[in-house]
Amino acid sequence: MDSSHIAVRAARRSPSPAAVSQSTYGSLESIQDIHIRVDKDCGVGESTPLLSAAQRSTTAPSSLTASSSSTASSAGGPPVNPLHKDCFNWRSVGLLVMCASALALAAYLLWRQTQTPDFGYRLSLIGHDVWSDMDLQGRGTLLDPIRVYTVVFTHTEGSECHDDCPDILRKLERSHLGELPYNFMVAGDCQVFEARGWHYRSNFSRDLPGSDSLVTAFVGNFSDRPPIDCQLMAAQALILESLKRRILQQEYQLYVMGSNTEALQREVRHWPQYASHQTAK
Repeated sequence: MDSSHIAVRAARRSPSPAAVSQSTYGSLESIQDIHIRVDKDCGVGESTPLLSAAQRSTTAPSSLTASSSSTASSAGGPPVNPLHKDCFNWRSVGLLVMCASALALAAYLLWRQTQTPDFGYRLSLIGHDVWSDMDLQGRGTLLDPIRVYTVVFTHTEGSECHDDCPDILRKLERSHLGELPYNFMVAGDCQVFEARGWHYRSNFSRDLPGSDSLVTAFVGNFSDRPPIDCQLMAAQALILESLKRRILQQEYQLYVMGSNTEALQREVRHWPQYASHQTAK
């Protein structure tokens, strides 16, 4: 027989009489021993169809695996789902847009901060409801922030205060028979007290350079000497706060108005945006 075929050798062993007598219900020793030998180097032909099918079934997955591996290796990595790749790209673009927007906003805010002067003084502002017993609601014409291009400094021409400023201001308020005509007042304790505030127009004078102006009065009489340093710094901090709140426009002008304000004018005329001094009240 040729080596390309399966060789089957069947050997029958004649059972001995003793073995026959012992195999009452059938013994494994009575079964014929069949030995099948398959040569390793045998070929596949028409006489072995089962072996051919088995060989094809084992070689097909390996060829597919090899082809997919070669494709992945030639591409330089694992295969990428196109849909997943598109989603990944859109997420990257969205993240870059968000980062660029955040940087642009931060740069704009930093630029706006550099445009406003920094006088190096922290504002201490006392609200109107804290020191005054008068209700301010509906007692004036609303201030239009878009039209506020003027800052006016004057003085109360009365008593100064250092420790009892709320009491002095309440007396001053009663002497006017109503709300004080200023937007803010800078007292001798270096605090700023809100009168009409950023809400209502001042009726300090009909000769104001602009109808929508911020009028700040230094509490006391400063015809011979200017206010103390902390009062001047508090007034500068008030200007800065008005700019930050967008109540005062960047192109504002500064005026000193009122009678007997020469000492105040000599001090303020060196400030940025100073325009002129008007004595008429």
